[in-house]
Amino acid sequence: MEEKLTRREVREGAFILLYQTMFGQPLGEIIEADEESLGLARNNETDAIVRGVMAHDEELTAYIAKYSTTRSVARISKVNLVLMKIAIYEMKYNDKVPGAAAINEAVELGKKYAYKQDCSFINGVLNSCLEEIENDRD
Repeated sequence: MEEKLTRREVREGAFILLYQTMFGQPLGEIIEADEESLGLARNNETDAIVRGVMAHDEELTAYIAKYSTTRSVARISKVNLVLMKIAIYEMKYNDKVPGAAAINEAVELGKKYAYKQDCSFINGVLNSCLEEIENDRD
């Protein structure tokens, strides 16, 4: 039976998996290692976010590049990149998640995994992305 997870646990699991892929390790190996040792909370929702972010990586990175006015993408930490990609993916492709909730979750996970001062940067970039995404829907 599939494990029931909170939305935060789903996002955190996706974050951990996606972060590890940024170091060149194939997703399949990460999942296999996870099942053997990490005990990461994971379900179909987690996997859907991971697959979606990976499938739309270039588009998500372009949003970040467009709205990161103080740093180039190359200078943004991997932690911040992954958190923002997950939030942008959810804002653009998951109608069940309000944009403000996706941003809030990214900031909350940022408080746990990123530097505190990065949370306002994450919030600013994501709010700009949300504005464009919502305007495109209208």
